[in-house]
Amino acid sequence: MRLQLTDKLGISYLEENLTTFAGLLRSEGLPVGTAEMIDALKALEKVDLSSRAQFKAALQATMVKSRRDQAVFSKVFDRFFLTPEEQHLCEEELGRQELDFKQRLEEANQDLQFKGEALELSPEELQQYSALSAVQRNQLKEFMQKTENGKNVEPRFKPILETIVKSHLRYCRNRDDEQRIRPEGLGDADGAGSGGGAEDYLRESDIAAIAASDLPAAEQLLQKLSRKLAIKILRRRRSGPRSGPLDFRRSIRDNMQYGGIIFKIRRRPKRRSRQQILLLCDVSASMKSYSTFVIHFLYGLHEAVRDLSCFSFSDNLENLDAEIKGKVALNRLLDRVIRRSKNWGGGTDIGRALSKLLSDYPDRVNMKTTLIVVSDTKTVALDQSIKELKKIKEHVRRVIWLNPLPLDRWPDYRSVSLIMDQVEMWPCSTIAQLEEVLAGRL
Repeated sequence: MRLQLTDKLGISYLEENLTTFAGLLRSEGLPVGTAEMIDALKALEKVDLSSRAQFKAALQATMVKSRRDQAVFSKVFDRFFLTPEEQHLCEEELGRQELDFKQRLEEANQDLQFKGEALELSPEELQQYSALSAVQRNQLKEFMQKTENGKNVEPRFKPILETIVKSHLRYCRNRDDEQRIRPEGLGDADGAGSGGGAEDYLRESDIAAIAASDLPAAEQLLQKLSRKLAIKILRRRRSGPRSGPLDFRRSIRDNMQYGGIIFKIRRRPKRRSRQQILLLCDVSASMKSYSTFVIHFLYGLHEAVRDLSCFSFSDNLENLDAEIKGKVALNRLLDRVIRRSKNWGGGTDIGRALSKLLSDYPDRVNMKTTLIVVSDTKTVALDQSIKELKKIKEHVRRVIWLNPLPLDRWPDYRSVSLIMDQVEMWPCSTIAQLEEVLAGRL
């Protein structure tokens, strides 16, 4: 294993390696904190550290909280704690890569010369040149040769040529970056969809514009972000005050030995309940993509949410709880709802959906519920919708409205201003906006 217990001076690296390993688990969404680290160190005292199986079992028993996290733990463990043979192979491979890197830089220095003198380029620029295709390298070398052999070209022309070459290499690098994060092919099998550039593209793109081929990569990103948010919510809840209101009877009883003088204050334990969320999604033609992404994002918060109920509406309210529990694929979830709906095709009626929600599902609408509405506010019978919104506000803890319309278009719609007067409204046209809103309001 890569885990080095001591060096030649007897200095222990166990805690350092475990801290790094725990950080990698947290980056994958596992809730590993100080308590888990302490438990892991205590467990390792009871096992044979020379046994890889016992070592892994001790860490898994203390750091993995659910069955679905076991696969993630095993993947990170196998990558971080290498066997001696794997570590030797990695060191050999790194040595070969370093030697190859030096050779490519040397070849680049030989190619990029002006009148027998190498151009003053950074290692990054030389690396970019070596990464060019053979055709591109030959074109650049031909250009330099023609420039060097031109009439009245003196050595003092070298700085100008260096500027031209640097600009060309910078252009090639930027073009490669754009191709790596282009809309098409982000989810290809070559792994382009797993890079940071691809994630940035998906986070900042309008959800409705994400191509069908990129939906698997977008779903993976949603799962990753929602799991991180769930951990953040749980940590925030645990770090809050643990004592509840004064327990008068216990305080009197425990202080009777002091003649009725209160020396000890007893409090009731504070109840910590997970949030209860009711999601109401507009699935009209312009809203289907946004609502689907919100559903999948919130589904990943089930560890921090006690109860998640989901409904869709256009001109008719539909209960999606069965589909959410079955985790239907991203590009099919609301298509199934559309086909099942008897009145699909009419105008969006927010007021009717709110009224039916309040009358048909009273057990879901209470003062513990946070109601999240995903809609662009476009509806028939706007005034009636505002009345129903006021009614349902009196029965729930909070209403959060997610609006995918661009901010600069909000003033164009009377419905936006009227609804904003009643509830808090936030933009959610991108995954980045969705993450920001939910992270700050849940």
